Amino acid sequence: MAIENSGTAPSLRAILGRLRLRQLALVVAIEELGSLRKAADRIGVSQPAATKMLVELELALGLVLFERGRRGMTLTVYGETLVRHAHLILSDIDRLREDLAGLASGASGRLAIGTITAAAAGPLAIAIARLKERRPRLDISITVETSDVLLPMLEQGRLDVVIGRAVQAEQTFDIAFTEIAEERLSIVVGAHNPLAERSEMRLPELSDASWILQPRTSPLRQVVEGTFRDAGMETPVNVVETASVLTATTLLQHSDMIAVVPHSVALHYVANGLLAILPLDVNRQLDPYGAITLRDRMHPPALADLMRLLA
Repeated sequence: MAIENSGTAPSLRAILGRLRLRQLALVVAIEELGSLRKAADRIGVSQPAATKMLVELELALGLVLFERGRRGMTLTVYGETLVRHAHLILSDIDRLREDLAGLASGASGRLAIGTITAAAAGPLAIAIARLKERRPRLDISITVETSDVLLPMLEQGRLDVVIGRAVQAEQTFDIAFTEIAEERLSIVVGAHNPLAERSEMRLPELSDASWILQPRTSPLRQVVEGTFRDAGMETPVNVVETASVLTATTLLQHSDMIAVVPHSVALHYVANGLLAILPLDVNRQLDPYGAITLRDRMHPPALADLMRLLA
């Protein structure tokens, strides 16, 4: 059955009467997998049943949500909006389930935190320790990633707060940003590396070395590449890309590679005799990081406590 966009949105009563949670789970699965068959398998229905569910949803809304083509199914502009809200609705349902389970088990709620490495190694860890003293039964999950990875997770409702940077100029969701601190960067090597003995050097001397850099989309990588350009050199070609500080520091300890890490992280490993900071300045710096939340979303009570501890 062909569906033509009606040009008008259905009433709230109509949506509540015809919209089902499984339909939302289906459109999210189609968006992630690009296939109706695979999406049907994920939510545990047959492909004909999934087709019927999708058609009923499009008829109820009066809008075409997906373009069907040889390469699979792609979202229309209406589908993109529905999927964005579907992520939040399904996340809220999961939060409801967890809150009810927590009450039944005697626990005291859940807080999902996303953080960049610099904060994880400093202010956030201290704040979480204090928070657990106040709320010992609070279930806290921590995801350590780059800001560009964490912000979509916040938008989808998978995180309650991101300790990072508001890096996406194209973001369509309304965020609140509370600054916490600035972040210095250091260029480091393993303590055994011969470069650790040098008291002075210039960055272009290291252009042929093997480097460990963050993924290309991360703010830290963009700052480092700007620093290379300022020094009159190209980005090294001998590179390992990783957002994992543990992976980077392990590589540094077992090779002569070079990396750029937050200064707070560098100091921790230097104090333990594992790394050395090279006498090179990163003349560009990252924007200050802070606590990022969605303005139009209900927040768990524990988040207010965390924000006060971070202030």
